[in-house]
Amino acid sequence: MDVEITPNRSDAMSHYGIARDLYAVLTFRGYRTHLSKPIISNYQKDINKYRFQISIEEKNKCRRFSGLILSKIEINSSPNWLNNQLESIGIKPINNIIDITNFVMNELGQPIQVFDMDQIEGKSLIIKNVKNKIYFNSEDNRKRILNEKDFIISDKIKPLSIAGIINETNLNVNIKTKNIFLGCAYFNPVDIRSIGIRHMIKTDARFRFERGVDPNLTVYALQRTALLIKEVTKCNISSDIMDIYPNPIDPSTIKLRYQKIHDLIGKKISEKNIKKILLLLEIVILDENKKSLLVLVPPYRIDVQREVDLIEEILRIYGLTQIKISKKIQISPLPNFFYKTKEKIQKTIFNQLVNYGFQEIINPPIINKNKDSLLLNSFFKREEIRILNPVNKSYNSMRSSLLFGMINSIKHNYNRGNQKIKFFEIGKIYYKSNNQFLEKTCLSIALSEKDQNKIIEPKSSLFFDLKGIIEQIFQRIGIFHYTQINSIHPFLRESIFIKYKNKNLVELGKLKENLFKKQEVFYAEINWEYLISIIQKKKVIFIPFSKYPTSKRDLSFLVDKTISFEKIYQLIKEKEKNLIKKIKIYDLYEGKDLPKEKKSYTISFFFESQEGTLTDLMMDEVMKKIEKFLKNELGAKIRGISQ
Repeated sequence: MDVEITPNRSDAMSHYGIARDLYAVLTFRGYRTHLSKPIISNYQKDINKYRFQISIEEKNKCRRFSGLILSKIEINSSPNWLNNQLESIGIKPINNIIDITNFVMNELGQPIQVFDMDQIEGKSLIIKNVKNKIYFNSEDNRKRILNEKDFIISDKIKPLSIAGIINETNLNVNIKTKNIFLGCAYFNPVDIRSIGIRHMIKTDARFRFERGVDPNLTVYALQRTALLIKEVTKCNISSDIMDIYPNPIDPSTIKLRYQKIHDLIGKKISEKNIKKILLLLEIVILDENKKSLLVLVPPYRIDVQREVDLIEEILRIYGLTQIKISKKIQISPLPNFFYKTKEKIQKTIFNQLVNYGFQEIINPPIINKNKDSLLLNSFFKREEIRILNPVNKSYNSMRSSLLFGMINSIKHNYNRGNQKIKFFEIGKIYYKSNNQFLEKTCLSIALSEKDQNKIIEPKSSLFFDLKGIIEQIFQRIGIFHYTQINSIHPFLRESIFIKYKNKNLVELGKLKENLFKKQEVFYAEINWEYLISIIQKKKVIFIPFSKYPTSKRDLSFLVDKTISFEKIYQLIKEKEKNLIKKIKIYDLYEGKDLPKEKKSYTISFFFESQEGTLTDLMMDEVMKKIEKFLKNELGAKIRGISQ
């Protein structure tokens, strides 16, 4: 069984803890079950060889410490049954003593400290704070510096362990060890976590201590460990159990009201069933009346501190599936609510752009007529709108594009030392077409990075950064099935249209050198009104994630330079769309070692099915089909396939 446990359920971080929980739920549901702990009734001391002293100076950090001494130990490899048990849960056997402590820790959830008894000076242990800076060579071969924020287990002279979660390297048991000290403790979880993070200690002991162990289990865990070691090594139990527990941790007292249970769960559970569940969970009923119960929750249930926690436990054992949901409860689908208005759509997209590091700019809609604006309007066959009585003759026309305002803002920032530009602007543009006055809202986005010493390559990664940001916006708002084609624009190089349902949605490209010299500026303009209409009309369809794994294949091939990736993409999607979930460019190369008229693509294909796990044979057949129509329809030369 592979069990995943939430961090607050430290009581279930052991085999016995899981068994205890299973016992409660199975017994309540009518199964004949029996819960038993390992038997320790035959535990007894063999000789009284050692007199040992344990003292706790930091009583808030160490609430309990129990100890025991074993003599005539023989360190050896563990028996097969122990090796097999540990290997079955992924623990590598070390030697019989360490293996038994690991076994008990996973069996009961209680970490066990082991020290070579003959290395302990003064026959005593002290749990104390570090007073002066000291160096600690730990068993993970690291040298750590400890200070007054740390507490240690120490003998009269030297530190033996940092907070019981990692030992000093010389204290580890080895082939020469003949006598050992076993310790069990309850440490304050907050202090353990703080020390573990500060010193980057990752041990099973830290994992359990910082989540909280059972303070009432220390003596039992010692006895269980000692009996197993005695069984394996024929050693002697050579001291009394020393148990220092100055301030016992009491069970939590909680008042549980029947009406509150009904109010939270929404169903009346009989008083008999409530009491049965509590007793199965080892929660003692201290007092009761017609309206409520007063109960004692054992200290190992650190997650049950409030009345609502108790009710959650009752519901967990009773069964969530036993609670029927009223038909009156209705939940509106989130997308219909979220994309209700233009304002909410705008807020969503703007937040995403801001999260990518963009800043919003605002430019005036009135501009100065110049040759660039005339060229732009002439290219798109539209007329500019002149202002009849301009207040300032330098601003005499309404803007017909957001481009020129964006250019002015970028130049203004460049001249003042801002080298990296991430701007966006939403606004209306105005023009005249077929004797009609028109206005349209657009969203413009610009991305630029100035570097005077950089030799500008003809194709920059910034183009793909900008395109990727736009595609991420599309993904966020639910637009997936779009296409792209090359476009022609008077001020953009290598520009493309992104089309949705054969209508232009976005145009993007690199601004030509006559606008910016030694600077790469990439610009995109989105038809905002069309984007809003797509979102508001779009129906939300839920498609569950496939239960089966995704597999990947890469295909490399040569094609003519005139063939775009979009053409390849659309051809593949048209021919084979059943098993291919996603198609991505992995690499594009032109230049050395290739014919001048050719370019090389490496494309990644991601395969997935809702019906079952795809076999290599199934994917190989699809790849063969793709190879065939790429050769036949595009004249591609296949270079290779990789998995």
